[in-house]
Amino acid sequence: MSTSPTTDKPECLLCQKSESGLENIAEELLYSLFNPYHRDTGDFDVLELIKKHLSAELARDFEMYSSVFKDSMKTFGFMTSYWMEKNRELKEAKRKAWEELKEMIKNGDVSLEQLSMSQIVDNFFDEITDDLQEMGYVKKVETRFHRKVINYTAKAENVLAKKILSLSLQNLDKKSYGEHDTEKLGQSIFSSERLVEYDPYTHHYDSIDIPESLLKSAIRGEIELNENEMVARQPRHTERCVYVMLIDVSDSMRGRKIVGAIEAALCLKKAIKRSGSNDELRVIAFNHRAQEIKEGEILNLEARGRTDIGLALRRARKILKGSSGTGVVFLISDGEPTSSYNPYLTPWKCALKEAERMREVNARLQIIMFGKEGRFLELCKNMAKLSGNANLFHFSDPLNLKSFVVRRFSKVS
Repeated sequence: MSTSPTTDKPECLLCQKSESGLENIAEELLYSLFNPYHRDTGDFDVLELIKKHLSAELARDFEMYSSVFKDSMKTFGFMTSYWMEKNRELKEAKRKAWEELKEMIKNGDVSLEQLSMSQIVDNFFDEITDDLQEMGYVKKVETRFHRKVINYTAKAENVLAKKILSLSLQNLDKKSYGEHDTEKLGQSIFSSERLVEYDPYTHHYDSIDIPESLLKSAIRGEIELNENEMVARQPRHTERCVYVMLIDVSDSMRGRKIVGAIEAALCLKKAIKRSGSNDELRVIAFNHRAQEIKEGEILNLEARGRTDIGLALRRARKILKGSSGTGVVFLISDGEPTSSYNPYLTPWKCALKEAERMREVNARLQIIMFGKEGRFLELCKNMAKLSGNANLFHFSDPLNLKSFVVRRFSKVS
């Protein structure tokens, strides 16, 4: 009997047959493109590969010429004919070096461990984005005020989410557990530390603690497992959680902060999917407006505009009002609000009022601070107090946020 292949089989994103030679390093290249603050090392120097295709003059002063080209474009937006010719030579050398490097990777002459992806991205940005666009990871690259902005596809978001979740789980405390694991006892697949008498109408066989049950028999001098002496681990009650992640995307969140916030959102979304739970994540990007971000578009968030924390909390409250389950709100921001949707309230008072109204949906408010300026800290403390069920956290390095949200979500087995 022949069977037809199922249509819902997951696509092997990095094992597709292609002539690019990048299949085995596409994930690493994508991550280095997205997160330029992630620096890695390798003993294979791609600069030597580029210099091999340059004239003696350009090869000798490679670093100086590269710096001049970058500064000229940023400062003036144009070059003289002399520098344009040198720049063309450098571009052609990079193209040849890139093709040679891909061939070396494809033939196994250089391994992934030997390469520094951050160095490769620094030197072959245009070549990499062109190839990744052909592979379906990049929609387009736009030039804005002498900087290049990458627009990623949903395929790239899925690959990066897996990568970021893997990074977040490294060195994570294995005893930590998340918001949906509570101190209440009930029925679930998660066992607590509490031992109780075995009840065939309440406990399933997986809950029985065999060593502890046999110990009771051994105490009376017999190694025999009787039902009336069996003990079980009482299951913990688990709750469905509706997570609302409010990401500040105002101007001040540029750089490392917006990268850290995006990583946290992708990481939590992938962790929820992998767990098989019925938890839900809603991502809201806010500045002086608030917009829900669809899956496949989180990676393309950009920082611009003013900050309205009151508007963000209001949007979270409305979402949780129409949802069933425990509401958990992550408010991620780097400074005090500068805008208010309510014309009769200052940005500060608007944020405080909406924080207090979080009581209406009994939400757990997790305030994530990327800044520690005095007035901002005072505001966050007041918001936490008014909401009635809140915690306040400060991150000096926003890139550490991804591990935090995973730890808040789920016990790591």
